[in-house]
Amino acid sequence: MQIITDSSCDIPKELIEEYDILVVPLNIEIDGNNYVDGIELTHQSFYQKMSTSQEIPKTSQPSPQSFIDAFKEGLHKYGEILSIHLSSKLSGTQDCAMIAKNIVGGNIQIFDTLNGSLGVGLQVLKAAQLAREGLKIDSIIEKLKEYRNDLKVVVYLETLENAVKGGRVTKTKEIVANLLNLKPIVHVEEGYVKMLKTVRGKKKAIKTLLSMMEEKNISYKGRIVGITHCDCLEDAIQLKEEIIKKFNPAEVMVTTMGPVIGTHAGIGGLLICF
Repeated sequence: MQIITDSSCDIPKELIEEYDILVVPLNIEIDGNNYVDGIELTHQSFYQKMSTSQEIPKTSQPSPQSFIDAFKEGLHKYGEILSIHLSSKLSGTQDCAMIAKNIVGGNIQIFDTLNGSLGVGLQVLKAAQLAREGLKIDSIIEKLKEYRNDLKVVVYLETLENAVKGGRVTKTKEIVANLLNLKPIVHVEEGYVKMLKTVRGKKKAIKTLLSMMEEKNISYKGRIVGITHCDCLEDAIQLKEEIIKKFNPAEVMVTTMGPVIGTHAGIGGLLICF
């Protein structure tokens, strides 16, 4: 079975290669220049360009042709495809995949993660692991639905500037946050990004994220926790160390947040999936 996803997933390259996952890239525009995510623009260069840009970068979904090419390749190699994508409430990526599916035909199933960044990535990796164990595509989808419903994704924003420019948060909330030196924490709910609470400073934010993990009231042994950071690796490592000390999960995966979600989170942001 070929697992296909999009470049919002933020899965480390070595795992993409290990599970032979096909990644269809989204497109990024910065200061009038267009880039193909992950091919013409690395995460490091994206944050460098964004830090000096006067405008928020713009992201757009892959073309249907990009999915047509990926689907044809996947069907040729494996005969069936499970295509897993960024929330349909946040992007038209899944719509493009559906158009391509209708053109290509064949055994192609498309799954809406209702999430972004590693909220997509962990679901993709779950599917790849289940496929390697020999589960059929329908069984994998059922297990993914359970995992999707259980997965919590929370994001700390160092600044609301990009979120406002991108239309994700109102200008009023940004003004209030700046006046009171409040740092927003948002979460993904039913595929949408919604404001959760505000805290003062990054130290308090990390404590809040840990408290939210504790409130879930489960054992994290045997589970993967994911962290993505917006050009703030030291903060991500600090959070990882705290999670290991407090919850001892099977793994804490740390990656750099890519342009698709990083555009809206802004430099200094931290995302955690648990």
